[in-house]
Amino acid sequence: MHAIMIIAHDQFALLEKLITALDDKRNDIFIHIDAKVKDFDFERFKAIPKFSEIHFTQRVNVTWGDYSQVKAEMLLIDAAVKNEKENKKYSYFHLISGCDLPIKSNEEIHKFFGEHNGKEFLHFSSNPVSDSSVARIKYYHFFRGKRTFARKLISYAILKVEMLFGVDRLKKNNIQVQKGCNWFSITGDFARYIVENMNRWEQIFKYSYCADEVFVQTILVNSPFKDHLYMPNCNDDHLACARLIDWERGNPYVFRKEDFALIKSSPAMFARKFNLTVDGNIVDMVLHSIK
Repeated sequence: MHAIMIIAHDQFALLEKLITALDDKRNDIFIHIDAKVKDFDFERFKAIPKFSEIHFTQRVNVTWGDYSQVKAEMLLIDAAVKNEKENKKYSYFHLISGCDLPIKSNEEIHKFFGEHNGKEFLHFSSNPVSDSSVARIKYYHFFRGKRTFARKLISYAILKVEMLFGVDRLKKNNIQVQKGCNWFSITGDFARYIVENMNRWEQIFKYSYCADEVFVQTILVNSPFKDHLYMPNCNDDHLACARLIDWERGNPYVFRKEDFALIKSSPAMFARKFNLTVDGNIVDMVLHSIK
């Protein structure tokens, strides 16, 4: 069994197609819908899957740079772990966005992760972790979210005071920081480890800034699972998390129909991102190819 965890805030027509593609008796689906979204039809979406269980988590207002980004991920992992039973454990937990698609069939996805069972699929940046990335959780960031001029000014002043007094939350907790893509496929054992240690990590990340790209990577390298990586070298290869993501042509690039050959030749299991308004044809082409 796999737990598919989806973070969504728009493109709900695409989300519907994504749920349909993942609908399989071996998958349970967990979705976080941004609290800013109004009039989301939960009942209609609950009726989409015919084989998978579908669950919607508690909702938070996700704001860029805010702890809420990490909180949404924590809510999903926690909900999936708590849905396990003695006779139903998830071997893998996959975090994807509502703008992603599987680019392999459910059969191929389960076969791939079965062959690499026990490996953690996490992307790590090839660059040494910068001081600015470390500062995201080294210092307390009290004003996040909407960055008005006044908030920026106050944040800057507080940061200078923290630096003056030698504040270092990492040293206090003996933590090594690592950074990478926030989309992942992790083992059930590692997911349960995160939940078991949730209180500790919540305290560390609660006053962080832009921590979604250091969240799971930092937990992993400070855990007993650090030697279980699928690709142990930090080489900035997104195949480390079994994803196809193009950062060279966009932020990231939105795939079009002319990218179909690239997508089909990729050994990745999932790709991002897609947009029905930009090009709906590629979505239909990919989904047809994995039936």
